Amino acid sequence: MNELHKSMYKPVNDPIKAHSQVSSCIQITGFEEMVKSGDISRIQVFYERIAQEIYNARKKNYTWGFRVIEPEFLNFSDQIILVSKLYKEEDLADLNSVIFKLFTEFNNIILSTALHMHIPIRGIMRIADTYRGEVKSRKPALVSGKDPLILAELFKVFSIGEIFPNGFSEGMIPPVEMPFHFGKIFCNLSEELSKYETIGIFLPVEYTRDKIADVTILSNMIVETEMGGKKVFACNWKEWMSDHSDCSPENIIAFAEDEASKGKSPYAKRWQSLIDYSARL
Repeated sequence: MNELHKSMYKPVNDPIKAHSQVSSCIQITGFEEMVKSGDISRIQVFYERIAQEIYNARKKNYTWGFRVIEPEFLNFSDQIILVSKLYKEEDLADLNSVIFKLFTEFNNIILSTALHMHIPIRGIMRIADTYRGEVKSRKPALVSGKDPLILAELFKVFSIGEIFPNGFSEGMIPPVEMPFHFGKIFCNLSEELSKYETIGIFLPVEYTRDKIADVTILSNMIVETEMGGKKVFACNWKEWMSDHSDCSPENIIAFAEDEASKGKSPYAKRWQSLIDYSARL
């Protein structure tokens, strides 16, 4: 590699480093159909209910001082990505157990809210190294308002005060801050998710490293079951609903049985899978 190429790939910012992270990718099945049919209010209510349930969980978590380790939401159209950084660089096994328990709780909130609204969703959880953080552009630039270049067309629509509400004088343009989340795990999430012909959120047994899931398993928020002959942990939506008097697991199962019986339904197989694994929850 010549000197020119070396300079092209030399970062301006500090080198980015990998951190261990628990991530989940959740897909709202039928999202595209809802958008095309104009069923926007249903999507909005789904998000609103999730937000309210998260708020209720946050009130409880604040009492225990867990605010700083809540999962981070990245919402992209029909996919919701949740991420929580794990402190694997230090010996903080107990803290990571709490993080994982809260992370599973938030996944259960999304799953249970969707099931209560009869919206089929599927998701996978993974623990792996990822790159997360923020990079900045090069040094901020100095701008001057002495000879501004203004498009005349702008003045036909706006006044000078609307274009420059705080005036126009010498000042600094701040750098661009660009957040990032990437890594091998993110590259594989969508591909792996497409293989799950079921409704629910799952974590393969082999991904529960360093016993961080022990507390979550004991609390019955995630339960070991089988999917396609393989052992997995499933988010226990029944446990979440047991604390909500307006939600009934029996009603969800009854709806799933009705949907599974519809041979022409594209989601019949997935609702049947929900019935099968939920018997173990």
